[in-house]
Amino acid sequence: MRDLEQLWDELNKQPLHRFADWPNRDVPKGQPGVYLIYQGDRWIYIGMSFKNLQSRLNQHASGRRSADQFCVYVSDRLVMKNLTDEQLDGIGEGTYSLDHQIRDFIRTELSYRYVLVSDDPTARTLERYGLQIAKGQPAELLNTL
Repeated sequence: MRDLEQLWDELNKQPLHRFADWPNRDVPKGQPGVYLIYQGDRWIYIGMSFKNLQSRLNQHASGRRSADQFCVYVSDRLVMKNLTDEQLDGIGEGTYSLDHQIRDFIRTELSYRYVLVSDDPTARTLERYGLQIAKGQPAELLNTL
């Protein structure tokens, strides 16, 4: 396993990609990786995929809350607070899609960077390392609660 600090530095030096440009054909299929998600220049989430990074980022880009904890966080902490009473009523009535609102938010407001890793243990270790670093930062991550 590469040195964690080195891998962390490598991740933070990767180019920033906008979810608005998804799908990103440069993200390889079937490889593990770790990624950071940003709102503007503020880091808001760290995640990992131990089998297929492209598939994981695609789940996030979809905005669907079903089976995607990141989309639940985005919904609960970033989208819901900005909905109008009419939109909330529409959600309750089934005439308005919260998932579409989440997808639109992700596609317009968020970006990501990623690094490929060799295996599942490396991905898990690097994600934990990033979460520890986040605890010392003033910005709160969505997934540190």
